[in-house]
Amino acid sequence: MNLPKIITSLMVLALPGLTFAQEGSDVGALYAQYQLEIVVGVAAVVATLALVALITALYAMKAMARGRVAEEESSLISVKPGEEGVGFWRRLWNRLNDSVPVAQEETVLTDHAYDGIRELDNRLPPWWLWGFYITIIFGVVYLINYHVLDTGKLQEDEYLAEMEKAEAEVQAYLASMDNLIDENSVTFTGEEVDLLAGKELFISKCAACHGQNGEGGVGPNLTDKYWLHGGDIQSIFKTVKYGVPSKGMISWESQLVPKEMQQVSSYIYTLEGTDPANQKEAQGELFEREEASTESEESTESEESTEEDGQLIEAGM
Repeated sequence: MNLPKIITSLMVLALPGLTFAQEGSDVGALYAQYQLEIVVGVAAVVATLALVALITALYAMKAMARGRVAEEESSLISVKPGEEGVGFWRRLWNRLNDSVPVAQEETVLTDHAYDGIRELDNRLPPWWLWGFYITIIFGVVYLINYHVLDTGKLQEDEYLAEMEKAEAEVQAYLASMDNLIDENSVTFTGEEVDLLAGKELFISKCAACHGQNGEGGVGPNLTDKYWLHGGDIQSIFKTVKYGVPSKGMISWESQLVPKEMQQVSSYIYTLEGTDPANQKEAQGELFEREEASTESEESTESEESTEEDGQLIEAGM
């Protein structure tokens, strides 16, 4: 089977068809347009012919090998006395567990004896010895690889790499969680890094209308207790996110990610009661935050408990 001649013949037969299909056109342009298809087609034909040739060769080799199996087995593992008629695999097993036969143990007896038991000087099985040799080779390669060339990572280095990978995955997860913040799930963040980031965002994007310190300007005062759209963190976040187009405040949803809107909303939340100079007059309705009422309730309960303790002391209890 002459493979190059077959491929050449197929290409010669295909050329007239291509010429007929593209009569009056440039063959080079046709090849450039269908270059991938032509290459794939030729490669498929070559691969098919190579597969057929390989299968044919394998069948021929198999036929030849059948007549040599018995001869090769005998040449690989010689037949020792007493192994006449024993198969190849059984002889292989005997070689792997090679030891002195019981009938010839007298030749390997030593002078060591205890309680009627005498010690043999038998050699270790070949499979054990080869396993031991392999461990020695592996140990040398391991030592050179990890402790001499430093091409492999030790356990400590692998641990640090895994920790870095885990930290990156945690940060990626937290970042994805930050993007899920909305006006219903947002909470106040008192972390210093978040408040500083919120302050920077406020100064760069909000101060033009609300003043550098939130005292108000074109926009309302953010430092008093009067709010046009609510003074809790959810309402502030909602106002920042959607804006108030009817009053000239734009929506920041397209310019800030949810985490940034949470940061700037938390910073605005902390401006209440800061009492800056040149404050704009109050606008909106008085908004008492729940924290203030909770603190007053706790102080009232503390005063009541103190009075009760005093009464108990006066009663001698």
